[in-house]
Amino acid sequence: MCFSYSVNFKAAALQSRLNLTEAVTLPSPGYFISAFTHPVMPVIAANLTLHPAYMQWGLIPEWVKTPEKALEIREYGLNARGETIHDKPMFHHAFERHRILVPMAGFYEWQEHNKRKYPYYIKPSHEDFFLVAGIASHWVNTETGETMGTFAIVTCPSGPLMSNIHNSKKRQPLILTPENWLSWIEGAEDQALELVKPCSDDLLQAIPISPLASHVRENRNVPEVQSPWVYPELSPGLF
Repeated sequence: MCFSYSVNFKAAALQSRLNLTEAVTLPSPGYFISAFTHPVMPVIAANLTLHPAYMQWGLIPEWVKTPEKALEIREYGLNARGETIHDKPMFHHAFERHRILVPMAGFYEWQEHNKRKYPYYIKPSHEDFFLVAGIASHWVNTETGETMGTFAIVTCPSGPLMSNIHNSKKRQPLILTPENWLSWIEGAEDQALELVKPCSDDLLQAIPISPLASHVRENRNVPEVQSPWVYPELSPGLF
């Protein structure tokens, strides 16, 4: 699962890495972005060339008729399981036609231990950002005529590292390596489905972080949320 991530990296790094001709605008501050606030976030889409787009987190399928139903269903459109994405009515059209990349500096997950949950920040080992598989939908509000871009983050079974951390659900974002970025966006459906597997643990660095990350009533969108933290009750040196 992936319900919170960060974008505290330099936009210029993303523009350079993807050879984007348009500037990318990142939310600021971007230390902790929660899916449950349904923020508008930068994503990478393709229309002949890669380009930035800005979409609301929480996919609304194009067949949704009313704003009331849209508000209800977007809660189920935050993540999409990669293994079944091609045949679920909520996601299959977006998978067929609107695959995107979601840039993030890192994401947050919680480890369960003795009936408590401990927050971790997972970031790239060697790069400034991840590009995670996503799908998008362009939903039209029939009452206003407005078209809204919405998206979901694609998840996959977790690898060994994330299985230890996200040890209840054992899921993780579908992190794509550079050689697979275009295959996800532009490849045939079977090519895209072949990518639904965990990345190498070598690409990930997992850090136990401040309890602030778990305090939903406090402002977590601050640098301190990513501060390394020692929890003596957890196995030392596990990560």
